Amino acid sequence: METLTKKIILEQNNMRALVRVAVRDIIKIYKTHDEGEFYLPEEFDEKMEYVFPIGSFSVELKLEQSDEINDFKINGGYFREDFVVSIDITYNPKVKDKIMYDLIGELNEVVAHELRHLGQVSQGLFDLEDDDDSETGYEYYSQPHEVDAQVFGFRRMSKVTKKPFDELVKKWFETHGDVHKMNNKDIERVIKLIHDRNSKI
Repeated sequence: METLTKKIILEQNNMRALVRVAVRDIIKIYKTHDEGEFYLPEEFDEKMEYVFPIGSFSVELKLEQSDEINDFKINGGYFREDFVVSIDITYNPKVKDKIMYDLIGELNEVVAHELRHLGQVSQGLFDLEDDDDSETGYEYYSQPHEVDAQVFGFRRMSKVTKKPFDELVKKWFETHGDVHKMNNKDIERVIKLIHDRNSKI
């Protein structure tokens, strides 16, 4: 039991280190560039990947400005065949500096979520070969590996922002309706799945 506990703690520390370094580099690019596509860590040195015990990965970052949104939107994805995390940030240039704190918080959630998928694959926790990217709404967000990744994302966001886990989960589903495309009943069902998973790991 003690060995298992140590293993879990080590994995969590590895995950925090992974997220921290990726978010740090994304923010460096955000501060110094307005728009464009960037490949990390390649932008900063000769390395093509971030290398950690849990697995190696690279980041494809896309920055885009838009006057049609009030602050920012982030979309993330994980391409398991290439070990690539994709991050798309669309933001209003008029508030670029003002949104920094919230942007860092949500980046931590998105990056932790996507990197959890890397951990799921490398540790054989879930079989993602049957993952159906065409699924939407409740069918997508209720998949076990997605619920698991959501827990890790919101835990990281909670730690960084010092805000309660439950509050962040509820707020995300309230403000990201254009992303999750679920009605209130399905949102409640998914939130329950997230809370149940959070209590078990």
